[in-house]
Amino acid sequence: MTLTDLMPIRLGWRDRPVRKHRAVDEVERLQHRLAGAQLLIGGLHLQLDDRDRAHAETVARIDERYTATIRELEERLAEMEQRLSVGVLAEAAAAVTQEMPIITVPVPVPLHQAPFATTNPGRVKPSWTFHDDEAELAGGVA
Repeated sequence: MTLTDLMPIRLGWRDRPVRKHRAVDEVERLQHRLAGAQLLIGGLHLQLDDRDRAHAETVARIDERYTATIRELEERLAEMEQRLSVGVLAEAAAAVTQEMPIITVPVPVPLHQAPFATTNPGRVKPSWTFHDDEAELAGGVA
């Protein structure tokens, strides 16, 4: 029981409507807004964490693909370098062991100075006595 309850005259403080400019009401309203803002910020932080996690997973997948591609290209490059070195060594070995024959081209001479030219037809060899190069190359019998 309070002193106002014991008073014979009732003061009308409690019957009056609450004034809108009271500081207590303003503080309470701002506290409610602050609580709502904190909930909103917390939700946004959760969304941001989800996005960061998804982004990190995407970056990890890209890094894996990049690493696999680089590894594959390095393997292909090593294989090509190995093939090139084998080819160069084989070519060098072939050049050393297989000398190219030197082909001498006979110098053209006038017909009257040719070794097979004669004025006596009796001394000309018949065509069947000449060596047949084509039969020997083809593996046939001359």
